[in-house]
This record gives sequence, C-alpha cells and structure tokens, in this order.
Amino acid sequence: MNFKKSLFWISSYPKSGNTWVRLILCGLYFTENGNIESFNILKKIPKFDTLSNFKFIKQISENDYRKIFNDDEYNEESFLTYSKYWIEAQKRLKIIDGDFSFFKTHNARVKINNSYYTNSLTTKGFIYISRDPRDIVLSYSNYMNKDIDFTINFLINGQLMGKEKKDGLMPEFLLSWKDHYKSWKNFSDVPNLFLKYEDLLNDTEKELKKIIIFFKKNFNIEISNEKKKIKNIIESTNFNKLKKIEKKYGFFEKSNLSEFFRKGEKNQWQKKLSKGQINAINNSFENTLFKLKYY
Repeated sequence: MNFKKSLFWISSYPKSGNTWVRLILCGLYFTENGNIESFNILKKIPKFDTLSNFKFIKQISENDYRKIFNDDEYNEESFLTYSKYWIEAQKRLKIIDGDFSFFKTHNARVKINNSYYTNSLTTKGFIYISRDPRDIVLSYSNYMNKDIDFTINFLINGQLMGKEKKDGLMPEFLLSWKDHYKSWKNFSDVPNLFLKYEDLLNDTEKELKKIIIFFKKNFNIEISNEKKKIKNIIESTNFNKLKKIEKKYGFFEKSNLSEFFRKGEKNQWQKKLSKGQINAINNSFENTLFKLKYY
C-alpha cells in the first residue's frame, strides 16, 4: 500500500476552542475570501476517531473486530484492542488532494502496548489548543449535562470519552487535563504550534497570524488574499456570529443535551465555582497552570 505522510492534527481537550481553530483553518485554506457561512465547511477537517476509519480491522482479524464492535459499550478490552490499529488506520486514510489532510482529535497522545496514538511516521504536524480548566469545567458540564463536581473529577482523573457506541464514533482516551496537555507537549518530533483559547479571545488577529507564519515557516505554504481573509475570518468566526449560525442551521457536532456555542468567555469560573471547587482544580494542576500562566 502506498503511504504518504500527510496528517495534520488539530488537538485539544474538549471545550477548549478546537472548533474555532478549525473554522479559522477552513477560512484560510478552503475559502476564497475567508468568509465562514455554515458549519458544513468543518467536514474538510473531520474527526479521525470514527468507525468508518477502522472497518478494515475485520479484514485483518475478525476476532479483534468482534472484541471492539460486538457490545453496546466500549470497555477496557475493546479499547486496548482498538488502540493496536491507530497507526494502521492513519496509514490507510484517503488523502483527497495536496500534501495535507487535516483531522480533529480530543485523544491524548497516549502510549499503549508500546504504540502511541500517533507518531512521526504518519504525522506531518499539529496545532494544540489549551484552555483554563476552570472554565472548561463550566462549559463541559453543560455540554455533558453533568454537575460541576462530576466534571471536575472527570478532568482530574481522566476517563474514556464516548463509551456508548453511537453516531459512528470511536472512544477517545483523554487522561487528565494536565496529562492530556503533556502528552502532546512531549511530541516534539514534528512541527507544532501551541495556542491558548484566551489569547484567541484577546487578540484573534495576532493568533491568526501566528498560524499563517507557522505554516509558511515549516511547510512553505503561502496564503493568498491574506489581508482580506484575516478580516473576514475574524468577522465570520466571531462567537456571536457562530451562535446565530447554530441557531439558524443547527450544528452536527453539538450535544443533544445543550447548545454547542454557549458563552465562549474566559474567567467565568471566578464567579461560578466555589472555593472548594477552585482549590480542587488548582491543587491537581498547579504546575501546569503555572506553566501556561493560568495561575
């Protein structure tokens, strides 16, 4: 099988700005003028962890295929079996055109049975977006329809996301918030760019230009119509604009339990979390919060 290294990841912990960055990239690379008019353009940067990308397992081992897909929920055995095929699945992905194939993931770059979630054999580069976990807790609890304490425990201990087999999605292993970040931070074998959700809020244009410079420096990719695209991307990916698009057309990635674009603000936690809840997060993530200047 002919294989060409081309995968570029947009990675983050859930509710950290992954969708926003993908919309920015879509505006840069998949539009003429940077205008984002519907969420359908996000299909240009799909989720990797889907059933369709792993159907080939049946051709290799029917026993493994049954372990993964037979029950109503994924469990430890099915996940360990499925993880054996991460790299092979990445090698088999169809590249539509060009040298790049963008994919979204919330998976930590975990190592299971001496195999990483992804590696330099398949990966061309990645962008990682971080967000203050104290704000993630608020957004993610609403998204999952779980209480704050449950969600704090989720971020601190790390769990398997998507245990139920539905919508053609495969499970994602998150680890804790800090270990998720570290797992990608330690992946230094390929070009990478780390962004902060808060910086995108504070100065979208500055962060957008960082993305442009990153691709130019590492991959010699020039952006045509750059000034106009930057202006239109900033305007059309404004949070309130995205809320209106979701309200009018819906959003295929949203939870059935809540709207996807809720508030998108920073420092909500200062008024919403109790002192005990704040301390639980700070004590668990102190060093990483400090490194990322959240603390």
